[in-house]
Amino acid sequence: MQSQQQADGELVQMFGKVIAIVLLLTLLSILGFRYFASVDKISAQGLRLDHSKLLNVLAMVKGQWLAKGRPSEMRLEWDTSGFQDSEPFIIEGENSEEHTLVKMSHGGWPLLDTADSVGCKQLWRQLLGRELVEQQVVTQLNPEGDVCSYIANNSDRLSYQLSTGRVVFLTKE
Repeated sequence: MQSQQQADGELVQMFGKVIAIVLLLTLLSILGFRYFASVDKISAQGLRLDHSKLLNVLAMVKGQWLAKGRPSEMRLEWDTSGFQDSEPFIIEGENSEEHTLVKMSHGGWPLLDTADSVGCKQLWRQLLGRELVEQQVVTQLNPEGDVCSYIANNSDRLSYQLSTGRVVFLTKE
C-alpha cells in the first residue's frame, strides 16, 4: 500500500510539472507573438519618422539650391556630430565627414545618379545620411523612372517623386 501511495504522489507531482510547463510555454508563446507583432509596428514608425525627416531635408536642400543660384549639381555636406537620431543639417566648409554631390532638377529637387533601385538607395543615403539596410526597407524605382519607393516589411510605403519633389507616405492603417 505504501508503494501505491508513493507512486500516486509521484504521478501527481509529474502531472503538476507537466501543467506548469504547458502554462509556461503558453505564456512564452503569447509574449513571443506580441513581440514579433510589435517589430512590424516599430519598423513602420521608423518609416513614418523618415517621412517627416525627408520633407525637412528636401526643404533645406531646395533652400540651399536657391541660395547658391540654382546649380545643376550641389555638394551636400552633412554634420551629424552630437546629434543622435536627429536630422542631419547642411554645413559649409571642408571639415564635415561626408561630402555628397547631388544632381538637381530644374525645379530644385535632388535626382538619381543611376536610374535604378540602387540609385534610389544612394539618394536616400545622400539625403538622410544613413543606409536603408538598418531599417529592412526595400527600394524600387517605378517603370517610368520618376518615383523612388521605399517599402517597409509591413507594406508601408514612402514615395519620392523626382520631378516634383513630392513625398507621399502610404500605410495600411
